[in-house]
Amino acid sequence: MRVIKRLLIANRGEIACRIIRSCQRLGIESVAVFSDADRHALHVKLADLACHIGGSAASESYLDARAIVAAASKIKADAIHPGYGFLSESTALIRLCEAEDLIFVGPSLDSIAAMGSKVEAKALAEELSIPTVPGYRGGQQDPDQLLARARAIGFPLLIKASAGGGGKGMRVVHEASAFGEALRLAGREALNAFGDDRVLLEKYLARSRHIEVQVLGDSTGNVVHLFDRECSIQRNYQKVIEEAPASHLDQALREKLFEWALRLARRLSYRGAGTVEFIVDADSREAYFLEMNTRLQVEHPTTELVTGIDLVEWQLRVAQGERLAFRQEDLATRGHAIEARINAEDPANNYLPEIGVCQLYREPLAEGLRVDSGIALGSHITPFYDSLLAKLIAHGETRGLATQRLLQGLNGFAIGGVKTNQAFLASLITRPAFHQELSTRYIEEQFPEGWQPWGEEMHTAIAAASLAETLRRDGGSNVAASPWQNLGGWRLTAAAGVTACTRLWLESSGKLIEVRIAGGDGRYRINIGDASHCIALYPPQSRQGQQSQQWQLDVDGTHCSLDIAIDGMAVAMSTPRLSRSYRFLSLEESQLGRSAARSNASNTILALMPGLVTDVLVQAGDPVEAGTIAVVMEAMKLIQNLPCPIAGTIKQVLCAAGDTVSGGSLLVAIEPHPRSEQTAPN
Repeated sequence: MRVIKRLLIANRGEIACRIIRSCQRLGIESVAVFSDADRHALHVKLADLACHIGGSAASESYLDARAIVAAASKIKADAIHPGYGFLSESTALIRLCEAEDLIFVGPSLDSIAAMGSKVEAKALAEELSIPTVPGYRGGQQDPDQLLARARAIGFPLLIKASAGGGGKGMRVVHEASAFGEALRLAGREALNAFGDDRVLLEKYLARSRHIEVQVLGDSTGNVVHLFDRECSIQRNYQKVIEEAPASHLDQALREKLFEWALRLARRLSYRGAGTVEFIVDADSREAYFLEMNTRLQVEHPTTELVTGIDLVEWQLRVAQGERLAFRQEDLATRGHAIEARINAEDPANNYLPEIGVCQLYREPLAEGLRVDSGIALGSHITPFYDSLLAKLIAHGETRGLATQRLLQGLNGFAIGGVKTNQAFLASLITRPAFHQELSTRYIEEQFPEGWQPWGEEMHTAIAAASLAETLRRDGGSNVAASPWQNLGGWRLTAAAGVTACTRLWLESSGKLIEVRIAGGDGRYRINIGDASHCIALYPPQSRQGQQSQQWQLDVDGTHCSLDIAIDGMAVAMSTPRLSRSYRFLSLEESQLGRSAARSNASNTILALMPGLVTDVLVQAGDPVEAGTIAVVMEAMKLIQNLPCPIAGTIKQVLCAAGDTVSGGSLLVAIEPHPRSEQTAPN
């Protein structure tokens, strides 16, 4: 045995914080690593020690195996825990650890290599008589040969990156005529993401379930399964809601999945935590091996809550050379656990990732709730990494109780300063279909027209009233060029003898919305278009020298409380159903905004936010239609397709694949067709 006294965590965000907590409980000294962007991140503050490893881009820091190993050697760490993502399945990192006599907290190099290629992993599964989805996984990559293979498999089918995961390099093809373009796009995306453009073809299962089995092994050959999880609720092949155990699953099939997972893990002499993933045809009930993730999973807390096993603790103990302290017959599940991933994104705007500063943060405190978070009040949400902020996990004796507790937690989790998907998550688990058999088409079936928040005008009114009251109380002294200073000689107070009224503007989806405010001294009438709301406000009082952010309100006669943070003309709010950030404009700013909008006509394509250009699909002189995808970007690990807003001819292309661009950057200019008024769909 080799005792781990000091552990370097080669990751960031919530998983780094979660590993630190297990280190604290086990008496292991924790070492965080951080990039330029993460210098003040929560995981850096929680760790015992911290090392700077490079620039903000992941390729310059968290994906730099040499920098991480150099930091571990410099600080005299005994071991490296990779978390998930980044270098968690990197054979290069393991080799560097071996060269420096560092313990790698994870499976062996051979196990990771064997499961690292989907082609090789499925070949091994077939050798072990574990069914795989019908398809083509050969080495022939000629487009014509692949099309012939596709016709033999039948449409619809999936094109998948051989070396990838997370939905990158993946396309659904419904007919042969679309195969060539889909193959080109999948190969280009796979090359950019994984440095390997090889693909495989698989039969597409229209209604499928994503079921996985957690396994755990030690270095002496003992391997157990820790039962199953369901991850069928996905968007763009990214998991959104996970739970353990899977519901509406036949026990005979469940036992078969356990047997297959153990068969594969034993063949690999698997050490540490891993997950064997299966896809189940919801119609035929046939199950197929999908892949094996040779690392900790994002959704591992659900298994921990139903089994009582701390997976990170056992990763560390196994890495030290300890034997598992339990056998399969010692393990059982208790109750049900459901996890929701809280992301910085706007589900109402095609799930566009959000960046900004966390101006509000309050975790829910209730029985049966667990929060794994990577942020705190004041944390900066940057464009360099994925959008995951925190995970909320609920546990109960039954699935129904776990669902109720998860909803309670989502309603009580206050995050402001960036938009989040909390309300969207609440919508997912309150649909009647959530209590029926799930499938990977759940989101598109439940929200075929997309998801939209409720009560947006009411929340805008609350934000305007709270801004007005704050500026009235502060006298506008802390806000440069506030509307109370610029929009006339009136005062927002009943003492003036007249009802004060002013106008503000709010920019939303490229439009300016007028907001009219009347009243004062805590009581306001807010008009937005045809909607009108009466709002009475009771701002928070300081307690023990600290200013609370929880306001009490009466909105149209209904009392409620919510968290509000105000910074200048920006208002961040977190309500039980909606997290929203607003920036109000004065008269001058609104007019400037309109002028800028006129000068920036709809014949250009701009970067929606900072990110990486992964593909440019047009060139100067190309004729295009409104809606034609011109540029593909990756920001916060999400793919964004940028369409042409009008029909016309490409006038200028100002970016190339591989470029890193800032938000608002001009990417493509279009010469509109004469008299063309056709615009891209929203």
